[in-house]
Amino acid sequence: MKRVYWRPRRISKGVLLFVGVVGMLGTLAIESFPIERQSSCQTEKLAAAELACRGMAAIREARLQRGHEFDERFDPAGSGMIGEAMSAVTSLPSHLEAKQTSVNPNFAAAVVEMLVDAGVEPGDVVAVGYTGSFPAFNVCVCAALETLDLQPLVIHSAASSQFGANCSDMMWLDMERVLRESGAISFRSCAGTLGGFGDRARGMSDESQGLLRDSLWRNGVPLIEVASLQESIERRMEIYASRAAGRPIKAYINVGGGAASIHGARGREAFGAGLSKTFTSSGADVDCVASRFASNGVPVIHVGNALQLAERFGLPIAPGELPGVGSGAVYAHAAPSRLLAGLLLAAIALFLRTYLWTDVWLRIVSRMEALRLGPLRLPIKVNDVRPTGAELMV
Repeated sequence: MKRVYWRPRRISKGVLLFVGVVGMLGTLAIESFPIERQSSCQTEKLAAAELACRGMAAIREARLQRGHEFDERFDPAGSGMIGEAMSAVTSLPSHLEAKQTSVNPNFAAAVVEMLVDAGVEPGDVVAVGYTGSFPAFNVCVCAALETLDLQPLVIHSAASSQFGANCSDMMWLDMERVLRESGAISFRSCAGTLGGFGDRARGMSDESQGLLRDSLWRNGVPLIEVASLQESIERRMEIYASRAAGRPIKAYINVGGGAASIHGARGREAFGAGLSKTFTSSGADVDCVASRFASNGVPVIHVGNALQLAERFGLPIAPGELPGVGSGAVYAHAAPSRLLAGLLLAAIALFLRTYLWTDVWLRIVSRMEALRLGPLRLPIKVNDVRPTGAELMV
């Protein structure tokens, strides 16, 4: 078989080692000296986080005025956004670390990013379903919606899991009213359910159900009376369609694990944390408001799975104090330097080119010597002469 190409007779291990060392040192330099890249929508993100911070402060002040005390074991930051371990309106046990992680106004910036990625624009209609379980997340969602000048259609589930808005005299709708009266937001929930099991407080006492009803009544939010979870889903979809009045709903936001909104744990697992633009087959057997919107091509934003969401946006887990506005990878993130990477690639290419070019030069010199075409003489040993193309044609 004929060889139709040429390659060096001997490959210099020293040259290869040198190029390898340069590559390793260059890669280490790229990893050691990253540059900070700012994310998009910085102005809107900072404005939403500032608004969320003001909203949380207003709610904290309102709770203090009502004589509430903040247990340092549950709420080390004294934020007022962590509720009681147990109360008459508590529906389910919960993960305290997740609730503590949610108390961060910079999640409002994360919601802004997800809404923008979902393709919403000022004036668009956005459907929202939230419970009382994550009041801090609710505040952040409200701040993001207000900052982006969106038209939210909100349906609320009154019950709360542990450490949420579960103080009977200061439930989420009371907090929502504080936000509205303080000027933080300009909208309110348009309807509500009792929440809890079956979205109708199934299994809770008559007294507890009465307290849930009272929270809706005193805040002027109509109660959706349902006999089953399926009926709750249907009624919610009807209300969203009616309130939208023919306008397209551009996104659906779920906060917490409401049974009708996201079908509890199964829905949370199917949608994961954050924005979902497509509905995966893993959630095909989940029937809820989120899955129905997703099936119709509406982006779904699940503001839950707090630890995953915090990791995704570079926010702290269960901070001991309220994080300052503007902190976290949601605003900027470290990225490899393209300049260093380009210089490294150029250096390696130059070294390899030099090595190959030197070998070609030796071939030219050896041919000239053999044909005695000029006075050029170089002390080249016989063993160092590279074979010519003609010699390789065997």
